[in-house]
Amino acid sequence: MGGGGNDKYIVLFVSFGWNVYKGIDVIQKLSELLNDSYQLVVVGTDDFADAMLPMRVKKIHRIQNQAELARLYSRADVLANPTREEILGMVNIEANACGTPVVTFNTGGSPECIGEQGGIVVEKDNVNEMCKAIISVCETKCFSKKMCVKQAAKFEQEKKYAEYIGLYNRIKEK
Repeated sequence: MGGGGNDKYIVLFVSFGWNVYKGIDVIQKLSELLNDSYQLVVVGTDDFADAMLPMRVKKIHRIQNQAELARLYSRADVLANPTREEILGMVNIEANACGTPVVTFNTGGSPECIGEQGGIVVEKDNVNEMCKAIISVCETKCFSKKMCVKQAAKFEQEKKYAEYIGLYNRIKEK
């Protein structure tokens, strides 16, 4: 159990500026639905978010550097991203790049970020389905680290730059 070598599955949440749009209320509900086999870890909290989240949720205000954040991603069994508004979903790509699968809502660019290899997409605001998906990812290990890293590689800077230049040239020729 637990990617961090402990006896609990680690469910990681990462954002900066937790509010209802980022899904703080979903974390509250998930803390009630997931049993004690799951440790919820929320990164990017402040005093407001800390007061809203239950005691059993581990809260981290700030990560000091990218290496520390990458270690957290790597130790987690799953990244849960309950966002209701997301343009791209960079945390999804970061988690996959560290070999960690993602469970997220079908909002904005989140589904495209994780594809079929990097996690599970559930209907927006369906907390019960998100809970089931988290349990499935943790208990069945249905997404390998290799699959997740392969998904994240689709977003490598050089690859995306070449795609944008190609798109620009095709549009310009019309």
